[in-house]
Amino acid sequence: MNQTCYLCGSVRNEIVFVENGISIVRCLSCRHAFSTFEQKDHYEGYWDDGEKSFDLDWWDIAHRNIYTYFIKNFMKPDNGTLMDVGCGLGFFIKMLNQRKPDWKTMGYEMSEKAVFYAKNQNGLNNIYSGRVEDSGLKPNSIDVITLWDVIEHIPKPQPLLNYLYTVLKPGGFLFVQTPNFPIQLVKAKLKVRLKGMKEGIHYLEARDHINDYSTESLNKLALDCNYELPKYFILPPILSVAGSRNLLGKLFKISFYFLTKFFWVLSFKKLMLNNTLFSILKKPIH
Repeated sequence: MNQTCYLCGSVRNEIVFVENGISIVRCLSCRHAFSTFEQKDHYEGYWDDGEKSFDLDWWDIAHRNIYTYFIKNFMKPDNGTLMDVGCGLGFFIKMLNQRKPDWKTMGYEMSEKAVFYAKNQNGLNNIYSGRVEDSGLKPNSIDVITLWDVIEHIPKPQPLLNYLYTVLKPGGFLFVQTPNFPIQLVKAKLKVRLKGMKEGIHYLEARDHINDYSTESLNKLALDCNYELPKYFILPPILSVAGSRNLLGKLFKISFYFLTKFFWVLSFKKLMLNNTLFSILKKPIH
């Protein structure tokens, strides 16, 4: 089990949660939280169950609202270049191609099975398998890069963010979506109190989510990789609950979204109670 902080290198930490025998700890030096489970640096197994297990209600239908919001509010120019890293089945790029046909798009994904689906079922020819760091892209060539639920899976994020910095145009931005750990930790502890610790229940996903970010730790990572201080936003929720179609759960998510947005505005964008962090990491214009 790993005890070394992925952001600062310290081995001093405290246990904040134990999920089915796997400790999640908080670094006592920089306060970053991480799972002690030792995952591969370039994990390819997330989609290994194959096409029959793809939850299309989750990956497609449930994400349409948030993708629409992002395209409308963060991609206002009529043209540009976007790269989606960890693009999965390709549904975000598919929607972007439909909504913004003059944008040049590309995606990179470690899983060959997911890439096969994106190409053959979603009709995308601009999706590539493998590490984006090996892509050979020209420096200063991309306007927008997106990481939808990716960065928490990567044990050592600095090499990836450093590479993405080189291919971004000055003034371009990296969009990062990742769970908001302080809120997720409260939810996980509440679940244990109500239901106990059981296999198959979503707590903090200690085997998959290796790094658990807060605004403070994401700020540190961004600045360490030479980006500007991140700006945070609250986007609409993904309208599904752990892949289900539970109507009550969806209504709760929508209500919680408006509540967190209310406190976000009321606190002058200081109090982040949302389940998810949505941040823009901009490359400075020198």
